[in-house]
Amino acid sequence: MARNTTVEEARAAIEQDFQAGYDLPVYVYKPWCKSCEICVAFCPKKVLEMGDDRKPRLARPQDCIRCHQCELRCPDLAIFVCNENIRGGEGKP
Repeated sequence: MARNTTVEEARAAIEQDFQAGYDLPVYVYKPWCKSCEICVAFCPKKVLEMGDDRKPRLARPQDCIRCHQCELRCPDLAIFVCNENIRGGEGKP
């Protein structure tokens, strides 16, 4: 039986990715995603699209306006929107 991942563990995984150099406005925690495509449908800027693994991916991260529609509508809480760029010079280092 698979062990459930807690929100704290998910956020720790995201922080680990940021420290590794990822700098994206939206983060999809794929273990929680059930591929419902709601996030893709509600993104007003069409930033997200479904990848080959049937999970959402950022197709146009530079177009993200951080409206949080994907995060708010995700029934699995698998998407996190970052309010500022960590490594892009807009936020704190």
